[in-house]
Amino acid sequence: MCNASDDKARAQSVYEFVLHRIYHEDLLLTQRTYNFLTVNVFLGALAVIVYSSQGPRDFVWLLAGIGTVLGAFQIAFGRRMETAIKFWREYAKLLERIHELPVDSMLFQFYKTASVCTPWGHIEAKRRGAGRSPLPVYRAVPWCWVPSTNTIVGVFVPWLLVALWLSIGAFEVFRRGHTTLGILVLLLIAVVTCLTWCWPVPGLPEAVEKPRT
Repeated sequence: MCNASDDKARAQSVYEFVLHRIYHEDLLLTQRTYNFLTVNVFLGALAVIVYSSQGPRDFVWLLAGIGTVLGAFQIAFGRRMETAIKFWREYAKLLERIHELPVDSMLFQFYKTASVCTPWGHIEAKRRGAGRSPLPVYRAVPWCWVPSTNTIVGVFVPWLLVALWLSIGAFEVFRRGHTTLGILVLLLIAVVTCLTWCWPVPGLPEAVEKPRT
């Protein structure tokens, strides 16, 4: 039968693995975001070349379509990665309760309250003026709206690029004098933009401590 020290040693090993998974998922999201932005820079450069040349501009439709599809896939991937990172952080939170030594979760507690108490001392945000209370990170712009950097990097940035490519397509429609079709394209832009931002949104994990028996 395992004793308490064996349980804590096993929890320590799992905790180190979980932290490794968090860093791995963060790095994976960052690398794929870099690749996504690089492809969009290449597509944007091609679009500029087409617009600056005297040749046919039908190629712009293809570029806008590729950029839109890639952006939609990147948003879906970003939401999946956000869920994975949140899962491992919640898992780490449960293990920290076993160790009775919160580490990773203390940073996010500091983001919420601008003050956190560790076993070795107290950490609080520095005041920036006489009589002014320090502002927690999650109450500052833009984190009061979107607390997760993973959401900004993995969802919001590609969402902006999707809107940009759709706008380029709409501009091309208006440039050719198709006003009615252009209005329909703008409505399509609004629908696609809302769908890629709001739907489907996977549920984020939340740690629930197992009842003690």
